[in-house]
Amino acid sequence: MVSCGSGKPVVLQNETTKTITKMVHDTVLKIEKDDSFYAALLECQNGKVVVKEVLQAEPGRNLKSPKVRVENNKLSVDCEVRAQELLAHYISTHETNNAVKTVAIEVNKLTFWQELQIWCGRVFLLCLLFLLGIKLCATKSNIFF
Repeated sequence: MVSCGSGKPVVLQNETTKTITKMVHDTVLKIEKDDSFYAALLECQNGKVVVKEVLQAEPGRNLKSPKVRVENNKLSVDCEVRAQELLAHYISTHETNNAVKTVAIEVNKLTFWQELQIWCGRVFLLCLLFLLGIKLCATKSNIFF
């Protein structure tokens, strides 16, 4: 008779989304230049060129000392380098979590004035019932007496 309202608020649930981003990167590795050095004195003997004296032979950081040969008036120089591997891949992973918190939403919440009107209605109804009870008791007492 007076009023009715919802007693429980509506509750939204938690939602969590997880995003993982993976990226493959290639990297260029720079190798500094390298050299080796060989200096020698050449001489002609019996119409053929020969190495008279090696003045200086220096290896590099990665290069070995050159191998020098003179055969049939032909100069051959061999330089060897150690094997190098330069390919580099790496994967970077970025993870993000997006969480939604639980939020209670109150639906049909009564304002202060609505609450005041409900209480005034209840008090009025009680006063009305009380006065009606007194009137009824007064009429019953006149009937029997």
